[in-house]
Amino acid sequence: MKSLKEKVYEILKEMIISGTLKYNERIEEDLLATSLKVSRTPVREAINKLEQNGWINIIPRRGIFVSNISLKAINDIFKVRLNVEPLILKMGFDNIPLNECEKFKNHFKSFLNKNLNKEDAQILDKLDNDLHFLILKNCNNNFLEKMMENVYEHNMRLRNQSIQSNERRLKATKEHIDLIDALLEKNLDKAIELIKDHNIKAQKDFFNSL
Repeated sequence: MKSLKEKVYEILKEMIISGTLKYNERIEEDLLATSLKVSRTPVREAINKLEQNGWINIIPRRGIFVSNISLKAINDIFKVRLNVEPLILKMGFDNIPLNECEKFKNHFKSFLNKNLNKEDAQILDKLDNDLHFLILKNCNNNFLEKMMENVYEHNMRLRNQSIQSNERRLKATKEHIDLIDALLEKNLDKAIELIKDHNIKAQKDFFNSL
């Protein structure tokens, strides 16, 4: 069972990822404690952990602010994904459940010929996240999992607060289907090349949208 501090941490982190709390927005401990119906102690403890994980900045004599995402941070996120995800895929390749891959493939395919609305886009974004987490969870390395969970969550925040076209989402959907096909074929070399290519295209398209 999660402690109160952990629950508050997860709530605040989700508010930042979703954009409810925006870049550079000031955080007031008292107001947060009141709105969440908790004391200031778990809020303060959660804020300290959020600062450690790069979600907020505590500036002496000024206050607590939601962290901005610099161009360096964006490049760092993509660089980590480009270099680490192939390793994760290699480590977990034999453990990835093929029946789950089939389910993902069918779900992705159901969007290929649609005119995406806002709800469709949200579902596709979640499918994207869930597929990468499926691969991550099967690498059986707790240190990598913790590191990449933080990277993926910052990536989700980045995507939620940027403008991503439906054209890019559909391209990414096809890329995910190709990746899943390589997993189903048990073709590791092909899967590694596809996940590298997917990350390169995602980075390029993100910066083109700025």
